Amino acid sequence: MAQRYLWILLLCLQTCLEADGSDTDVITLIGILGELVTFPLNIKKSQQVVNIVWNSETSVAFITPGDAGAAPKVTVTHQNYNDRINVSCQNYNLEISNLRMEDSGIYKADINTKTVEGVVATTTRRFNLQVFRRLGKPQITQSLMTSMNSTCYVTLTCSVEKEEENVTYSWSPLGEKGNVIRISRTPDSQELTYTCTAQNPISNSSDSISAQQLCADTATGLRSRHTRLLSGLAGLFLSILIVTLVLLFLLRKRGEGSFLKPFSKNSDATSKKTIYTYVMVTRAAPPAEGRIYDEIPLSKELPDKEDPANRVYATLQMDKDAGSPYSNQSHKNVRA
Repeated sequence: MAQRYLWILLLCLQTCLEADGSDTDVITLIGILGELVTFPLNIKKSQQVVNIVWNSETSVAFITPGDAGAAPKVTVTHQNYNDRINVSCQNYNLEISNLRMEDSGIYKADINTKTVEGVVATTTRRFNLQVFRRLGKPQITQSLMTSMNSTCYVTLTCSVEKEEENVTYSWSPLGEKGNVIRISRTPDSQELTYTCTAQNPISNSSDSISAQQLCADTATGLRSRHTRLLSGLAGLFLSILIVTLVLLFLLRKRGEGSFLKPFSKNSDATSKKTIYTYVMVTRAAPPAEGRIYDEIPLSKELPDKEDPANRVYATLQMDKDAGSPYSNQSHKNVRA
């Protein structure tokens, strides 16, 4: 039984020693992209440091004391930290310069010190490094703009370039949170200025827009859409009209060509064998004698199949000054 109590006592003693020799609390550090961050170790001058081992997701550095009054010796153990690590002479605080976004993460420092009795004790410090970039000026954009009954409804969206985690947005004077708000404005509404503020742990920036500008942009957008719609309809109507006229013109030309083609062929053939003779009647001729007859004896009938193109026509035409009511045209048919 006594042996059992002895083992319990030793176990409790070991647990107490481990608790005294390490610090398991995680300290959060905020770093700025491109700048410097310091990891405080709070080592007292009375403590005799043997060495310090730094690790993160990879090994970082190995620190040993320098000669009397000299700076500690720093051995960088990973290429990602080359030319970026420095150690303070007074308290062995670690500094990382030219911070990168990938430097974020958990860092652990194992500090080995020698006690008065000559025993080496290890104390562990843990840090959570978070690297942020300084925020640029946010931009407010408008969307879903509508206007009804002299009331304009606008959706405002606030955003920053290269947005990351831990960025919060707030709107004044509304006091709303989030990067999107919806507002309505009437002609009688008070003229307000809406301000969006973007903030992260290291910086904040703002942008503003007036309600009057919002509604003016809404009306302009609606007029622009209406104008584009009318222009599109007018262009469509004009296109249909032009196509219709072209089709009618082509159909008409096609119809005229089919009608004239056989007609012109026969007329050309006939005109080559037709002789026209014009006889003028003078004004002094009496009305009764204004008619001239040319008698052609019917000694022989024309063949039924005789080509009418072989006929000779004689045309009698009254003089314009004669004015005889008996003016007439007579045709004489003779065989060629």
